[in-house]
Amino acid sequence: MKFQTKGIVVRETPKGETSKLLTVITSTHGVITVNAKGVRRLSSPFLKASQLFAFSELLLHENNGFYTLSEAVLITDFYPLRKDIKKYALACYLCELASDFSVPGEDSGIILRLLLNSLYAVENSLASEELIKAAFEIRLCAECGFPPDATCCAECGNDLSKSDAVFDIAEGVIFCTDCSSHSSERVLLTPSVIKAINHIVEKDMSKFIAFRISDRDMGLLCSCAEKYILARAERGFKTLSFYKHCEEI
Repeated sequence: MKFQTKGIVVRETPKGETSKLLTVITSTHGVITVNAKGVRRLSSPFLKASQLFAFSELLLHENNGFYTLSEAVLITDFYPLRKDIKKYALACYLCELASDFSVPGEDSGIILRLLLNSLYAVENSLASEELIKAAFEIRLCAECGFPPDATCCAECGNDLSKSDAVFDIAEGVIFCTDCSSHSSERVLLTPSVIKAINHIVEKDMSKFIAFRISDRDMGLLCSCAEKYILARAERGFKTLSFYKHCEEI
């Protein structure tokens, strides 16, 4: 059976002398592995569409859960990401996260849109890499069904917008400082960080990184966002280690 879908390549693995296995996040079938025959040849019409970060209109052949690339029309390749090692490393991490949280065989349109918007933001420096990373981590969790609840204290219901609070990473809820003894793994949050979390979760996908935050609060936001998504994923990511190494260069 053949079908059309849009998808982005988030991983590429050589196969034989001229082919690749592509991990693709699609809008209609979640994350899938696609056998792309002959795409490593310089003469292949699908050479660009089979590269990492390539977003394309795809014609795929499916047989018993196995997918083969039949046609591909490149939409964008995010090529400038390859020219900056830190941007490249961040893009790889975002792709791995999106792949990990996508479900094979299910609609991943929201995750695909989030990834595309974020890669575009990284490519065009619409915000700092640190802000885009933290916002992506929090919004991805929200879109996958476990948004951090930063509206009120999870214990007493008090407003959290005017004083420091404590983020329970394991449970995904936030306590006021008076109720923070209920939290096990705790991260201190300021009102500005709480406001940022609410912005990331609630705003339209096109505006979720459109906010400003101080350097001190950025550090807190990055810390809680990374810890939260790693807790949800229940594993580490090699691309995250690579990104942090690039930050130190």
